[in-house]
Amino acid sequence: MRAKIFAALLIFLPFCAQLGASDFTHLYPGARANSMGSAFASLADDPYGIFYNPAGPVQLRTAQLSSGLARRITGLGDMADFSIAYSRPLPFRERGVFGFGYDAIRHAQLGNRDTFLFGYSDTVTLKYLQMPMLWGSNFRIVSLRYPKKSHFGLGIDGGVIFRSFAGLRTGLVLSDLNTGMGRSFATLTIANSYRHEDTVFAMDLRIRGGYAEFFPGIESSFYNDLFRARIGKGININGRDYLALGFGYNLDPLVCNFTYSLPWDGFKSQAGTYEISLTYKLEAPSFSQKMVIEASQRLAELNSRIEELNKQKNSLEVEITKYQTGKGILEGDLAIMQNRLIELQDKVKTLEIEAVDAQFKKQSPPPARKVVKPPEVWPKYHKVKAGDTLRSIAGQYYGNQNLWQIIYDANQDKIFKGLPAEGSVLKIPPAVGK
Repeated sequence: MRAKIFAALLIFLPFCAQLGASDFTHLYPGARANSMGSAFASLADDPYGIFYNPAGPVQLRTAQLSSGLARRITGLGDMADFSIAYSRPLPFRERGVFGFGYDAIRHAQLGNRDTFLFGYSDTVTLKYLQMPMLWGSNFRIVSLRYPKKSHFGLGIDGGVIFRSFAGLRTGLVLSDLNTGMGRSFATLTIANSYRHEDTVFAMDLRIRGGYAEFFPGIESSFYNDLFRARIGKGININGRDYLALGFGYNLDPLVCNFTYSLPWDGFKSQAGTYEISLTYKLEAPSFSQKMVIEASQRLAELNSRIEELNKQKNSLEVEITKYQTGKGILEGDLAIMQNRLIELQDKVKTLEIEAVDAQFKKQSPPPARKVVKPPEVWPKYHKVKAGDTLRSIAGQYYGNQNLWQIIYDANQDKIFKGLPAEGSVLKIPPAVGK
């Protein structure tokens, strides 16, 4: 599936045409970001995020230090790029993070640039939307030195990231608001990204001066985030179109990222970018420790789930026991009622016979005859009340308390320690000779 996604992007990228050429002042470091075609403003979740969206570093909850080297090949010669980025959560702020970035670009003919960034980022929850919003700002110092003139300027950046619960993220950045640079470098970036399982789709629209440019990129992780592969539209240099490729190894606390950009013209063109960056996470667990921690957390979640299911099981068993007990009582009551119904039916028949006899006697009194009592119906049923004993029940039904053994033999499962269970229904079989 992910291989098809990368193939689709390869087909799509050539149609993302540049709307204008630009110089080296728009280039920023970070092998991970550049291997995604710099579509990083809605992610910005490593120390180099300070260059793309100052709101990003707040996502880093441990101190991290990154350093990178890049070689950019142009038609006018090679361009060297050295960078450092650092982020650290502030101890006196619950979510606040301090960030620092330095980028140095050197080119013999085009010129040199040094950029210093000092940033702060934090989190706020929007009151009415109840959505988390990341925000941040940078103070920028820039030294730009061309062969015949130099500029020194100060500036600011500002950015926000909106996160939803469906894997969607949106970033807005206003950057390079500098003074003293001779011309405006102000840039507006509108970014979106979407995470589907282990794959992130990102796209940035960057508007600067008289041109706009669209940057798509994809990042996919493998083997429990041990390895990441990336692809995107490379950053424009001297009007050339590029395909950016990259990969990274997560060897916590060390993360290694590599990128290579290839011009669409092919390998023979004097163009391309090679970059490597290393990130060290201070006070962070190693990859193996992280695996153990995650496994422990997962085990704790599973144990909690098992405990919850056991509670539900026990509750259901109690309900079933109550139902079965109630069912037994109802069945006993039904048996008694059916027995009484039979007795009442017999009494009705007897009364009907007596009524007929009375009518016959009224018309012509017959000679006296003996009334035959209908046979008694057995077995009978008795619902045990408080104080009942086998002897008292035998006396009630047999007229002889010594016949209690007959009742005992027929109801052994309902008699405990010689006494019938209160509320249970006993079957009263006929006595011998009855």
